[in-house]
Amino acid sequence: MQSSRYIRQMQMPQVGEVGQQRLAQAKVLIVGAGGLAASLLPILAASGIGYIRLYDADRVELSNLHRQILFRMSALGQYKVLAAQQHIQQLNPEVNLEAVSQHIDSSNIEAALAGIDIVVDAADRFATTYLLSDACQLRHIPLISASVLSEQGYVGGFCGATAPSYRALF
Repeated sequence: MQSSRYIRQMQMPQVGEVGQQRLAQAKVLIVGAGGLAASLLPILAASGIGYIRLYDADRVELSNLHRQILFRMSALGQYKVLAAQQHIQQLNPEVNLEAVSQHIDSSNIEAALAGIDIVVDAADRFATTYLLSDACQLRHIPLISASVLSEQGYVGGFCGATAPSYRALF
């Protein structure tokens, strides 16, 4: 870890050196590489999250560029996860971003969750949210689920040690 990169963050009492080390050791699964993840990924990478596993099977399209600010014209036609991986590598080469160009489903959920500390659901698919919630609840993995539609959105924390599942609330 390059301590000079994170010096201002480590000076914050909420983070400190121990917190920065925890960020560097954190393993995050992000499902969906659209608008929400395109905004979230650079923030996580800049903060020093050590490992990000990103699942999405979509490709960058021209109609994505006005709201998915992670992507550039040069990425048109590429898998979003690969374009995101290239961008994050340029932003912070200390971050290991594993790009998986697949939709998450019951056949790959085990592999997706292997070794993960926290899951971010940014897929905008109810079936995916329920699948993630059920799998995270069984494993006591915290799930952050977010969705945006037009000018409205939500974000919620689920599962983990004491939190209810998404299914329990909806």
